Amino acid sequence: MPRCLNCKQKFEPNRFLQKYCESADCEKSAQQYLDDKIAKALKTVKQKKKQEWNKEKIEIKENLKSLSDWKNDLQREINVLIREIDKGHPCIATGNYQGQMHCGHYLSVGSNPTLRFHLENMFIQSMHSNTWKSGDTIRYQQGIKETFGIEYLDYMNSLQSVEPLKLTSEEIKEKIPIVRSLIKWVKLQERKFTTEERISLRKRFNQEIGIYN
Repeated sequence: MPRCLNCKQKFEPNRFLQKYCESADCEKSAQQYLDDKIAKALKTVKQKKKQEWNKEKIEIKENLKSLSDWKNDLQREINVLIREIDKGHPCIATGNYQGQMHCGHYLSVGSNPTLRFHLENMFIQSMHSNTWKSGDTIRYQQGIKETFGIEYLDYMNSLQSVEPLKLTSEEIKEKIPIVRSLIKWVKLQERKFTTEERISLRKRFNQEIGIYN
């Protein structure tokens, strides 16, 4: 004979899997047990439905994204990658370490949209220099020359002839986790990269991302 879960006394069950005897107190406990079980089950169902709905919302949102939206998403990830590669180094244009740092393009996206994602066209740049000075092109150019040399500046200017692959929204979407994995790798190094490493990493990562031939 089973024992009542409430009073611990043995009893003769009248129902399959009966866990409580039929005394008033135990019947009350049985009802509370049932109510709690139902409430827990309903909570689990609600949580599952919420998770499914959140997942569905993300899928709907992603399906509604345009090519431009996906490009912006990829650009945000690349901006993080550049800031991580250049972490510990000053603004390329001003030489300052202070203030919020952006990822600034040397050849502007407006004039050179094909170079938007080219890692060798981007370096760490202060928000003031990048935003309020409209890219601060003259000082940016001088910073490249002083940091990496005149030959590298000439190379950067030659990038205007580079053509990227023509990517679809789905192809750009596939690049985002690649960039995120590179960000993770850079962070794990936990050190400041040398001048030579900053360039070599850009070249290597360009190949791994696979937008430019």
